Formats: sequence, structure tokens, C-alpha cells
Amino acid sequence: MQQPKTIQSINTKAIIVCMVLLFITLQIGFHPFYIKYFPKFEKFTWLHHIHGALMASWIILLVVQPILIHKKRFAAHRFLGKLSYITAPLMVVSMFLILKLSYHKNLPNSSIEKEIAGQASTIMQLLSFLVLYALAIIYRKHTFYHVRFMIGTALLMITPTLGRIFYGYFAAEIMYEMYLTLLIASNLLVVDIRKKLDWKPNAIVAGVLFFFVSVYHARNTDVWQTFGRLWVDTFY
Repeated sequence: MQQPKTIQSINTKAIIVCMVLLFITLQIGFHPFYIKYFPKFEKFTWLHHIHGALMASWIILLVVQPILIHKKRFAAHRFLGKLSYITAPLMVVSMFLILKLSYHKNLPNSSIEKEIAGQASTIMQLLSFLVLYALAIIYRKHTFYHVRFMIGTALLMITPTLGRIFYGYFAAEIMYEMYLTLLIASNLLVVDIRKKLDWKPNAIVAGVLFFFVSVYHARNTDVWQTFGRLWVDTFY
């Protein structure tokens, strides 16, 4: 029986190259903000270390998983996939705790409105990751959908990584990384449409990232401030 076209059209080598580049970019982006303080890390708490380790482990997972598929190590791929049931929730919890720590640390020298606006992008990264990872797990037996949703989680990793590169190396004041991420997702959607493949998963990824960018631009509006206050009052 012939496999569906959606299964046949996965370019594993291209995915491997992209994930390795993402890992390298991660090292460059976080060097001036975290890695260069090795081994003392005097400015950081145990929470920062755990968060960094979990984020790095997710990038490593994104690099290793397509390699295992390429090598036809399907059992190992499934095993690591099940480990993500632990890694992903822990990563979300660490992101939340970092948000909470940052809010209370900055609040004495800031305002509630400014801090709620400042946390918009990170809160959206957390929620977007939850959505895309959940979809990847729901469609774990549908390879075409699963791969695209997992790539979506990788795109979310680009945002903080490139953000640190643009700010740390070029002192950029505009979050170019969000637009770049959305551009990549939109391009992947166009590619699927042009190849007459199922465009829905990449449309969802692009839609999630578009909402991400939209919320960032709406961070000072009454709508986001109301949501932010509810978030703070409920969770912080």
C-alpha cells in the first residue's frame, strides 16, 4: 500500500541542518547573557540554571529526533518522544517561574502596567509553546502534522535566541526576531501550498506566531493590561 503524500514529502536532512543551526545560534545568543559567566554564574540563581538546562535539552531533542528518524532508529525516537512528556511541562513551569521572579524583582523600580507590558512576549511564548506542543502530541501518529508542529516549537526557540543576538551584539531596540520567526513560518506555509501539500498545520503555526506578534503590539492596550492583571492576580 502506498504511503500518503504527506508522509513521503518530509525532508529529514534539511530539518537536521536547521536544528543544528538553531543549536549553534543558541550558543551565540546566550553567550553574553549567560554562558560567559561560567563557571561561577554569580548573577544567577538555581532557577536560572534549571531553566537554561531545560531549554537547552529541548533544543538538543529537536536536533537528535530527526537524526534518529534519518537513521531509522524509530524505537529510540519514540523513547525520547515519551521523555518529552516530562521535559516539556518542566520547561513550561520553569518559564512561568522565571516570569514570576522577574515580575517581583523589577516591580519595586517599575510600575505594574510596564511590567505587564514587558512580559507580553514571554507569556505568549509560553502559551504558544503549549498549543504547538499539545498539537504535536495529539498528531504524534500523523508524521506530516507532527513534524510541522514540532518545527513550530523550534521557531518559538528562535525568538529569545535571536532576540539576545540582536540586542546583545547590535543593541537593537526593535524585536526583529518576532518578525523573522513569523516570516519563516509564513514561507513554510507558502511552500506547502505551492507543492499542493496539506497546508493546515503550517497555517496553524503561522497563525499562532501572528497572534504572538499581535499581542506584543497590543501590550500597552487596555485589553492586554486587563488580561495581564488577571494573570498576575491569579498566578503571581
